[in-house]
Amino acid sequence: MKYNLELLKADVLDELKKLDRLEQEFSAVEAMLDKSSENMPLYDRSAIGYYLHSFYNGCENIFRSVARFFENDLGPDTWHSDLLKRMKLVIPGFRPAVIDEELFTLLDDFRAFRHKFRHSYTFELDWEKEQLVARKFQKTSRLFHQQVIHFLETLEEIEQSDRLQECESSAFAVKDEL
Repeated sequence: MKYNLELLKADVLDELKKLDRLEQEFSAVEAMLDKSSENMPLYDRSAIGYYLHSFYNGCENIFRSVARFFENDLGPDTWHSDLLKRMKLVIPGFRPAVIDEELFTLLDDFRAFRHKFRHSYTFELDWEKEQLVARKFQKTSRLFHQQVIHFLETLEEIEQSDRLQECESSAFAVKDEL
């Protein structure tokens, strides 16, 4: 399991670096969020929407890596919402939750926005709704980073505990043979 866990960690940390860069880039346009729809050019709204879209894509990439590592089973029809729901679940004997209920709720807004963004023309998007999601970006990003890092640390602790138990079991087996 050590190799696979290291691969999962590498994938997740690589994606977190990309999300860090996205967060820095988003900071440069965050001041635009206070503009009304009449004062906000459509291309700026599109750019902000694309940041929100990309952010959730990055989160979902991490969730897919976790799901592949542990579960390998997502239905084809509603996998986007199913994947997000699974990340808040503790799966006893397999893995801890990746995110908590608060972060789930925040990310679900990003998931819904991304769906609308992908399936609409920019001029069809409601700027007020986009603003609501965009204003949650910094908090959601911060919580996401914290909780994903905590998840990885918990996996390492579980792995170390499992290795310790294996060593103890081996030591008892050798002692019994003597």
